[in-house]
Amino acid sequence: MSGAHTDEANGPAEAGGTDATVAALQRHAKGKRPQLFADPAVDHLLAMVLELASELWVARERGAALEGALVRAGALAADATDTFELDAGTQQALDSERQVFIQRLLRTLEGDV
Repeated sequence: MSGAHTDEANGPAEAGGTDATVAALQRHAKGKRPQLFADPAVDHLLAMVLELASELWVARERGAALEGALVRAGALAADATDTFELDAGTQQALDSERQVFIQRLLRTLEGDV
């Protein structure tokens, strides 16, 4: 991950901006979403797929960075993540986070239900 901050409406944040400054500058689109396909359900499906792809890529990138750093530091064997099993508390927390993720992924359908 590059660490560069972006503003959804204006592109990369100016050099020297703090996280708080960048957060304050971020903007959200107003008005209705443009409809790209004749069937609005296809637009909703596309939005869900793009959200999922975005989340997946961030997770893959962060996981690879973390695993690489740990292997490089000698704190983790190269195959350790393939054989690791989560404890019950961690699994329960991940299950809760998954539910929030699914709700966010499906939020685009809320207006049509």
